Formats: sequence, structure tokens, C-alpha cells
Amino acid sequence: MSINYDRGSEWRKWDLHVHTPSSICQNYGGDTDEAWERYISDLESLPQEFSVLGINDYLFIDGYERLKKEKEENNRLQNIDLLLPVLEFRLNNLAGVGFGKLDRINLHVIFSDEIPVNIIKDQFLNTLVQSYIINDGRKWEGVVTKDSLVELGAEIKSGIPAEEISKYGSDLEEGFNNLNLNLENIIHSLNKERFKGKYLIAVGKTEWDAMKWTDASIAIKKHIINTADIVFTASESVVKFNSAKEKLVQQRVNSRLLDCSDAHDHSSSLNKDRIGNCFTWIKADPTFEGLKQVIYEPEERICISEENPFLLFDKPYFSAISIDNDLNVFDGETDLTFSKCKIIPLNQNLVTIIGGRGEGKSMLVEYLASSFVDNEQSKDGIFNKNGAVKILYNKTNSDSEEIISFDIIEGKHPLELFISVRVCLRNMQVKVKRKISWLIL
Repeated sequence: MSINYDRGSEWRKWDLHVHTPSSICQNYGGDTDEAWERYISDLESLPQEFSVLGINDYLFIDGYERLKKEKEENNRLQNIDLLLPVLEFRLNNLAGVGFGKLDRINLHVIFSDEIPVNIIKDQFLNTLVQSYIINDGRKWEGVVTKDSLVELGAEIKSGIPAEEISKYGSDLEEGFNNLNLNLENIIHSLNKERFKGKYLIAVGKTEWDAMKWTDASIAIKKHIINTADIVFTASESVVKFNSAKEKLVQQRVNSRLLDCSDAHDHSSSLNKDRIGNCFTWIKADPTFEGLKQVIYEPEERICISEENPFLLFDKPYFSAISIDNDLNVFDGETDLTFSKCKIIPLNQNLVTIIGGRGEGKSMLVEYLASSFVDNEQSKDGIFNKNGAVKILYNKTNSDSEEIISFDIIEGKHPLELFISVRVCLRNMQVKVKRKISWLIL
């Protein structure tokens, strides 16, 4: 269903890395109906600023499929505007070696919600193939399915001494822990007409950062992060996020960094990677196309903050225009008319009036502006001010709307209704100083 966001781009919280009870690794209590009910209820209790969630599971899309059904068929998650399917893979590039632990770089594929789940499964997941020589020269090979991971895990564990087997997980877990994919193969599987413009690539910063800057790895390290459209991190605070971003800038690599929860736990957990622990605000419609805009304007559309960036710069603004009845623009003339319109929402920051030549763009602006400059007429006539045209006005970002009528303004200069004389004088002084500086230079 298509939704029209009439007010244009607004700041909303986006968390693009949220695991589900279907994830192979998670702490929600397993893939049970009880765990799912608690999980969905937790998402439904997110603060109202959360608008978009990337449902991110390892290798498979079952979790997204279930949440999509709950939202569309069972009327759940109505507090969330958009769910996006995200698949997470581990690459076969070793990030670092420390005390026997090998960390793999995580790659995320964010798909448009317009792509059906079966297409993602059939045309992408089922084309990913990996093979290993495991025991006695026997070769394991398979596409990425849960059954194939179980087979891989069983093959791996079959060669483990009996006294060591208790240290290992289930066949599925061990198959998952050992499956690594090639970046170029993933990109190749996405290189289909049906996926064109319908996916974005993200790379996990933490594991990427652990990859050593050695002569043998510099090129591949830069290649991986610069291939990605965006970079994911899960920061403990805004300060730590800013430090991580600055490091990417200094390294002169892709620094389109988004903070995500990487949620594996409920919001009540003390674990950093929990539901709701996300600082990313994106100024865009809550759509996949809106997300794509951050690639081109990251500094303008991404803000990492504990509070809504909308509140960081407090200012008065017009929030909507209403025209109660058909209105002749000029007294005594019927050629030009404003048609009745219940509400025209206005963006707080930028409003553009578009339309064909002679369709009244300039006339509307001139009509509204006339009440602010003590001028009730234009070159075409005297404006008809009968109270039909109103503007909804907010004195501050957090203030409730007030209705302003454009029929009569008495007793004071119009601007004083909205901006104090002190502020007007201060702004005028600033402008004069700037003009003097310009003349001197």
C-alpha cells in the first residue's frame, strides 16, 4: 500500500539491525510462540520516534517473513511505519587473530520491502554456494539452507574426539559458525535486473576495524568498506559513535556510518545490544527510497543523537495552510480563486511550491506575505481578506499549533505576532554588522 507523506522529509529514528527469535544467535528465549509474543510486544513498546526497523537475521529471512505477516495480517506493530528485510553474512576475509579467535567481517544486504520474500529466497539465497574439504578428503558443498548447515555442522563434528564434543554446539550452530562467503559471489548473486536499485550493502565496522592494516591486507580492507553503501556500528554512546566516525574519516574510507542496536536481547536487558538502543535519526520519508537518499546527502540526512534533531534548533515555523472555502483572491474580481482545501501540511525546514505556469504559485505566496509587510494589495489588485485562509503556526518546535487568520491584523506590526521585537532588533543588528564587514572587505 502506497502512503503519501505530505509534510515531506522529517527526522525519524531508524534501527536497521534488529535480530529476531529466528536468528541462529539470539537471547530472546528461542524460536517459540511465547518468545515471539514477548519480542513483538517489546517492539510495539518502542518510543514513538522509532519509525523504521531493519529485521536482520543471519543467512535467512524467516524472522522478517513472520513479522511482515504479523503487521499486515494481524494488525501488530502499527507503531512502526516500515519493516525492511536485512540478511547478514560472514565473509571469508579474516578480520584478526587474537587468542585463537577468528573474527569474520559481517556483510549486510538491505532489501527493499517491495521485493517479495520468495524472490529473495529463490533468486538470491538459493544462488549462494559454498564448499569445503572437511574429513578424509571428503567434500561438502551446498547452497545456504538450514538443512545444508546442519549437514556441514555434522561433518565437522564427526571428526572431533568424543572427549571434546561437549565443547561444541548443535550441528546447525557449528555449520553456521564455519560458513563464510565470498564478497564477490554475494555481489554477483545480486547483479540481477529484478534487484537493480532495490538493495543496499552495509558492512559491520567493529569486525572490519579489527582487520589488520598490513601490506597484504590494505587493499582488501579498503575494498570491502568502500564497496558498501553504508557502515553499521552499535555504539554505547553518542560520544563513542563520534569517535568511531572520526576514525573512518581519518582513514579516508567510507564514513557513512549508522548507529544500530544490533539487538539480540529484550529492551530490559543490560546488554548493549538490546532492542531500542539506537541513536540514528534519518531525515527522509520512511521508505526504502528515503533510505537511499542518505547515500547522496549523508551529512544533511543523518544525525546521531539521543533526542530528535528537530528539537535541537528551536524556532517558530508555519506547520500548515488551510483554506476553509473557495475564495476570490482579489476584491470584486472572480477570475482568480483559491479552491477550498482542508489542510496543506508544511515542512518545518524547506517548502517548495510547484506547479504549471500561471497556476497561482506566486499569487499564494504574495497573498500570505502581504499580511506580514503591511501591504494589502499587489499590482493586480486589492487582496480579499475574509478569514478563509488560515495558517497553523508553532511558536517553538515542541509547542502546540495555533491558528492564524489573515483577515485583520491590528495593533502591532504583523511580525511581532510571531517573533519578539527584541529578536527582530538583534537579527537586524547582525545583518547590519555583516553588511559593514562586507563593505570594508
